[in-house]
Amino acid sequence: MEIIDSHTHWGPSVTMGTEVTTAELLGQAEQSGVGRIVIFPFPSQAIADEGINEDVLEEARKDKTFIPYYYIPEDLRPIPKEKGFYGGKWHWTRGVQDCSSNYTVLDDSGLHGFIEASEEIDLPIVFEEELAFTKTFVEMTKTFKIIIPHLGLLGGNPLDFLEAFKGRDNCYFDTALAGQETILRFVKEIGPERILFGSDIPFGTMKNELNKVLSLPIGDEEKELILSKNIKRLIGLI
Repeated sequence: MEIIDSHTHWGPSVTMGTEVTTAELLGQAEQSGVGRIVIFPFPSQAIADEGINEDVLEEARKDKTFIPYYYIPEDLRPIPKEKGFYGGKWHWTRGVQDCSSNYTVLDDSGLHGFIEASEEIDLPIVFEEELAFTKTFVEMTKTFKIIIPHLGLLGGNPLDFLEAFKGRDNCYFDTALAGQETILRFVKEIGPERILFGSDIPFGTMKNELNKVLSLPIGDEEKELILSKNIKRLIGLI
């Protein structure tokens, strides 16, 4: 069964004083049987040095294991699809990282243009904000492919995210750092077609996060959707 990790960080972090190397990601992949890896920059690094996006892209050119995602800058420039990115990462834009959203972003005159351009580009974006912010943003979209990481864990209560977006077919969720019972709840309520496996390295490990999915009491076809088929469909690999 093919396995793709849809959520990992690569490169240095300004605020954490750490770095996730290519060797670390490939080592964890080999130990876990993961075949391909989505990579994107740490938020602090992308804000400090936008050139990290190009570094991510170049690393993916050197090693085809990697699937590069573009960190959305705070001036809301959409994914430059022509460069070879397969998706994007939106992370508490202009807010306090992993803590609070900046709701003035929702009134930015350029936001509608960003959404329209992103829907035309038709690539997914891992979108991390508070629940209320996310709800308002999603209401502004039509076909925007939005992946909510951690089943919404860092933005509020995952079950509140489930209730808010279970009727929105353009909203997906990744499993990174979520509890197994919560993952199973999501699978039962919205189906496996909208769930993606992710590890969130360095905050999780591929092996531990993957075991949560592999040991779910669901069929192999459902697991295959979560582990690879869904992300491949979203980014255009199938």
